[in-house]
Amino acid sequence: MKSIITIAVAAAIGLSATVAMAGPLYTFSLSEGTQPSNVGIITLTQVDADSVQIGVDLLPGYGFVNTGGPHTPLAFNLTGAGALSISPFTTPAGGIYASGVFSLNTSGGDNTPYGTFGIALISSAANGSGNGYFGDLLFTLNRVGGLDTNDFVRNADNDPILGGSYFSADLSDGTNTGAQAWTDRRIPTTQIPLPSTLALLGLPLVGLGFSRGRKK
Repeated sequence: MKSIITIAVAAAIGLSATVAMAGPLYTFSLSEGTQPSNVGIITLTQVDADSVQIGVDLLPGYGFVNTGGPHTPLAFNLTGAGALSISPFTTPAGGIYASGVFSLNTSGGDNTPYGTFGIALISSAANGSGNGYFGDLLFTLNRVGGLDTNDFVRNADNDPILGGSYFSADLSDGTNTGAQAWTDRRIPTTQIPLPSTLALLGLPLVGLGFSRGRKK
């Protein structure tokens, strides 16, 4: 029995030493621009080794729009390489809303005065608040070869202190429209193993329980 316990513990320790850690949970709750600084909270959540969920929770009455400038509904920067894709939008469902459809643009976008970003969500809707999407965004971004929450980085704009923005958006309250930028990345929470890794860690314990049951 002792040998079984020893093997199980050793397996657990050995596996834990090679656990694939999920990227930290990041939140961006303060922004600057035309709208209030608390207009929206952006959350990055690691889904698996290749996917990150992006959520933008806006204050009631605010939405994403197309305007001149040029301005982009949502834009951000990524390090690394690999083919990007978006899983079906959770909100709005399928990326479809009354005036248009959201889609991924890997050529990037601009949000004056916050500079150029490498990746963007664009909208097929016409310009102006009357064609905006007033609600929250929730979607999952996937990249072949791996995507981590740490891969979301600042762009290079004209801010000599902050050195760039992680996200920018073109927002409206129905009347007042303008660009908004998120530069404040909150301290991440403690890293946790990916769900698939947690399942593997449980295997030695399952084997141990089975062995004990047979002995009884």
